[in-house]
Amino acid sequence: MIPAADARRAIDLAGQGQNVSEIARQLGHDRKTIRIYLNGHRAPGQPRPHADSFAPFAAYIRRRAADDPHLRSTGLHREAAGLGYAGSYSAFTRELRGHGITAACGTCRKWKTVTYAPARERSPGPLPFRTAPLAGETIASYLARAAASSSLHPGAITGCLPAWFAARAAACDDLAAAGQPQPADVGHLAALTGTSETVLRRALPALAGGERPPVRAAFACRRCAAAAGQHSPVPVHLPAHRRTCRSHRIWLGSTIQIDITAAPDITAASGKASRLAREYGVTRLVLAETTARHNVIGGPEARKRATALTLASPGLDPDSPDTAEAAAYPDTIKVAASLLRTPGALPSGPG
Repeated sequence: MIPAADARRAIDLAGQGQNVSEIARQLGHDRKTIRIYLNGHRAPGQPRPHADSFAPFAAYIRRRAADDPHLRSTGLHREAAGLGYAGSYSAFTRELRGHGITAACGTCRKWKTVTYAPARERSPGPLPFRTAPLAGETIASYLARAAASSSLHPGAITGCLPAWFAARAAACDDLAAAGQPQPADVGHLAALTGTSETVLRRALPALAGGERPPVRAAFACRRCAAAAGQHSPVPVHLPAHRRTCRSHRIWLGSTIQIDITAAPDITAASGKASRLAREYGVTRLVLAETTARHNVIGGPEARKRATALTLASPGLDPDSPDTAEAAAYPDTIKVAASLLRTPGALPSGPG
């Protein structure tokens, strides 16, 4: 593409009888490019046509932006590039705007300096009651539960810990921003809560360190939470492909949780999804799922499962998107597995 003014000038000069070589030399552009405008293959100011490299990833990106509202556009681009998207970051952000996809949480606050008690005033603990973390739990949720179990204000907990914990507890998203806890920091938390460092690192994603993993923001299984003595929703970061609690046969939807005991093939499909995630990777499985989903939602088998789920839970809305997604899940995973195993069925990542 050349500037629109140059393209119009080239057309004017051709009308005055100048040939392509003369026009190209005068304007300082390649002759092939000049011919494109003179032959009418492209209008002045019109960008060069290109293949829609975003289209194969649009459903995946829309789902990831919805599942993880704190995943910034840089993270979305990194995931898409790993799956085979070849466009630049600037092209990617233009596509996001064009598709109306917002890759940012609207309620996030900017990180602020957190004041806390000097080290000499901190109490080393331990707390009188041990609180086990739930898988994927956020830092803010775990520290608040630990404080409540000992009838303390959350500030009393963060005041006994390194400043990293106070900053993460005050953040909208504890996986965001730079800075990871030091090994000694995790040791402080272990000593205070009476929970081993190994258990804490496995349960709390913010302690894992490294690049942001592909996660979805959700609430812990209500039965898992109740078993831990927690009866209010517990915010967690789950692996992006995980949709169920297989232990309690609960569908962990975007807005509701559904008892799926009446449809055991949903639980079986969840186990199959975990195996596919280990074999092909989480992001590639999610890409296959989003590609497969529009072909199975509303199918006859899905309708039968939706009916079974509704009969087992009379208050369940059969028209809820979560109900439809849960009912179609076994079919979705079956088609996704076929796509993953068929060469060329999905975009290929680098290497």
